[in-house]
Amino acid sequence: MSELTKNEAIIEALESAGYQEIRLKVVPKRFLFSDGRCQTELEFSRNYFDETTPVALQGLMGEHILPAIKQQLGKKVYVDARGISIIPSTQGRKDTC
Repeated sequence: MSELTKNEAIIEALESAGYQEIRLKVVPKRFLFSDGRCQTELEFSRNYFDETTPVALQGLMGEHILPAIKQQLGKKVYVDARGISIIPSTQGRKDTC
């Protein structure tokens, strides 16, 4: 079995949490996805993403990032070396989340 890339680890975690329509923009490292009602963003600082291993990203997704996303649907979850920040989404949305 081959080792997952960082992008694959994040996408797999989002899919396992039930998110759909997952899209990736490489620069910045931003994932756009939906829970069927709201579009949410997950963005990583480039330096943090480059320095973090796929295994560490899998752990962070399960322990910290997915819970933050669940609490902040429709917003942007930004991850860097200082932690997780929640900011208004740059993507337009129709529904109130």
